[in-house]
Amino acid sequence: MKLVAVGECTRDRYLGRDIETVGGISVNFAVMARRSGAEEAAVVSCAGTDAAGEAIRAKLAREGVDATRIHRLPGRTASQAIRVTQGGERVFPPGGYDPGVLAQYRLDRDDLAFIGDFEVVAVPWFRQIAHLFWPAIEAAAPGATRVADLLDGEDLGPDLAGIDSLLDRLDLLFISGDEETVRRVTARSRQSATVVVVTHGADGSSALAHGRRYLEPAVAVPLEHRLDTTGCGDAFQAAFTVDYFRRRDIGSALRAGARAAAQVIRHLGATGS
Repeated sequence: MKLVAVGECTRDRYLGRDIETVGGISVNFAVMARRSGAEEAAVVSCAGTDAAGEAIRAKLAREGVDATRIHRLPGRTASQAIRVTQGGERVFPPGGYDPGVLAQYRLDRDDLAFIGDFEVVAVPWFRQIAHLFWPAIEAAAPGATRVADLLDGEDLGPDLAGIDSLLDRLDLLFISGDEETVRRVTARSRQSATVVVVTHGADGSSALAHGRRYLEPAVAVPLEHRLDTTGCGDAFQAAFTVDYFRRRDIGSALRAGARAAAQVIRHLGATGS
């Protein structure tokens, strides 16, 4: 299985702890896909000319993830401020995201050709890097599995209306939400071939396929071992994607995702040291 994650790499800054770690949705996804058994994984993105950019490349090299298409642009690497509260719950404070050089980054011809060589293409959907989304998806080869992380769906608009343009054009969609999110997606799912996975944090996860709902509880982690939920969703998605690509079994993929998330919450940082 050859997988490429397109879009974001960041410097994660833990407020009140004077700790910084390598992060970003696309980096986290690629690293966790590799750990979940993907034979090849790569990231297409950009980083600045600062120490954070070098730390990202070094991290990916240690994890066996191809970083040759992480462009080095003059300026700051994107960064995300994080506050960890009771029980390890991570909070993104308002105004804590700085896109840095990502704001000016565009996929070039070589990036698009590179993306076309992979069996799985994964891209997050949020406003700061929305300009990368469709070029990356459209660069995927015919027959490739197309995957999108919709985060909490905030950028999809009222009633998640923006999801309609994604259904049947992508194979897997991930969104974090509650029972209301499931309700809004269910009717749409009946008319679509796209599998939509709704993650519920500690309440487990749901998957919707042709209107049918699959449920899976979270793997229980004792409170004293819950250090940081940062990256749990990325780990879930990566493990689900790898397992589903191989088996085409939604139940098995949900369980794989739950196991991966339960490991990530036990350490600080999305992918640990």
